[in-house]
Amino acid sequence: MSDPAADIVVIGSGPAGVSAALPLVEAGRRVVMIDGGRNRDASAGSPWHRMLGAHLEALRPDDGLSPKLRTPEARRLLGAFHGREPIEAEDFLAIGALGRGGLSRIWGAFVCELQDDDLQGWPLTAYDLRQSYDAVVARIGVSGSHDDDMAAFYGYSDALQMPPPLGPTAAAIFKRYSAARPDPEFALGRARNALITENRWQRQSCDLRLGCLWGCERGAIYDARQDIALLRQYANFELRDVTARRLVRADGGWDVITTRGDRLHAPRLVVAAGTLGSLRLVAPLLGPALELRVLNSPVMAVPLLVPGRLGGKLPDAGHSLAQLGFRLACSTKPGDYVSGAIYEVAGLPPSSFAARMPLGRRAATEIFHALAPALAIATVYFPGRYSANTVTLRPSAQADQAPDIEVRGAVAPEFDEVARTARERLARIWRRLGARPLPGAAFATAGTDAHLGGLFPMGLAAPHGTNNYGELHAAPGLHLVDGSALPTIPSKFTTLTIMANADRIGRYLAELA
Repeated sequence: MSDPAADIVVIGSGPAGVSAALPLVEAGRRVVMIDGGRNRDASAGSPWHRMLGAHLEALRPDDGLSPKLRTPEARRLLGAFHGREPIEAEDFLAIGALGRGGLSRIWGAFVCELQDDDLQGWPLTAYDLRQSYDAVVARIGVSGSHDDDMAAFYGYSDALQMPPPLGPTAAAIFKRYSAARPDPEFALGRARNALITENRWQRQSCDLRLGCLWGCERGAIYDARQDIALLRQYANFELRDVTARRLVRADGGWDVITTRGDRLHAPRLVVAAGTLGSLRLVAPLLGPALELRVLNSPVMAVPLLVPGRLGGKLPDAGHSLAQLGFRLACSTKPGDYVSGAIYEVAGLPPSSFAARMPLGRRAATEIFHALAPALAIATVYFPGRYSANTVTLRPSAQADQAPDIEVRGAVAPEFDEVARTARERLARIWRRLGARPLPGAAFATAGTDAHLGGLFPMGLAAPHGTNNYGELHAAPGLHLVDGSALPTIPSKFTTLTIMANADRIGRYLAELA
């Protein structure tokens, strides 16, 4: 028999899932959230477990991943996802998390709103997201500046907290920028992070311990598990530790068949399992031998040396999230820009830098420590239209199994020239800001950015498209609220917009129910 105990079943407990669930439970709807990831926490009271891992896996030779993806916490979450959601990938890193709170457990916490120029091709405007942006920012806690050159670019949410102090290397770069703008099409300002600098509810403000990379024990960095604690205060909300295996149409709605064989019935489903996790669930509803496109934001990491900081000391307090954010217009076309962030190296593992030097590990580590007070890392993100990744669904050899999924990473033919031009322009700008780009700049493997979208785009009329509220045309009553429903991926960070869109859809479903 189907379980009739829910108006809505939400699949996934990450930022999108909790953002859709909150307006539903606040409106009195009965919501069951299912997530088989459990907490997968490191052992309490053992800091070395969080930093090195129970098997010292953080000491393994660098494997090309970004520092945040090499932490024991990230390896647990990503490994659990790949163990349960096998995806064949070529030139693509299939990012997904199987754990309570999803990818918010290991995200960079950088947030910004999309403007109308960023929403070209979407069936909605920035005005349609305004209420939800305000609600999400007020809920998760965001720190940043209201009045620098990047404030308008990041959005005008009213609930910003004061940003934490800049590290010394970032402060030196920002001081040079404030004295003389190096390019009329370039802007620099304080980063906007989901990091609280004032205590709130069960969370404590950032204490500047430089431990952000390994998880914030104080809860200063937003984590969707914080919203799960809020949801559990409602009698009409239930969280079940089960994993969705299959989605089946049923009389009056949908049945979710779990890995334990249970059936949960609801008139409507909200699927928020992460872009690739949602693909695994929805693929059987689309028919065999289908090719889709998955967007990502190509990203380049550039090491910078600030000679004026040579001989200085590494700070013993601070944070390892983004310090500064920037943008550079590429043309006069709407949304045609690159954006990114500048990070200090204090709080980052030396191995991530030493492995990229043409030296032995010991010598490279000693050189890194000598240069570290003057080093920074700039990440540069390009719009998703320059990605050309494909997803192929093929019938499984076993009749009762989901289709096999293959993802192939690629970039658009014009990307190399666009990237070369942007890199040269930024190199000139860095020099005017007192920084020197160092050898070792590299593009990450497609998917590493985790800014994925475009699989089931809102506004697309095809069967795999969705309407303005993420409802899949091929499966009425099933709403996708994570990155899989985004029609485009700008060069901005998309997590805040995913959360706002999920909140918007949750409000719509609350009225429908």
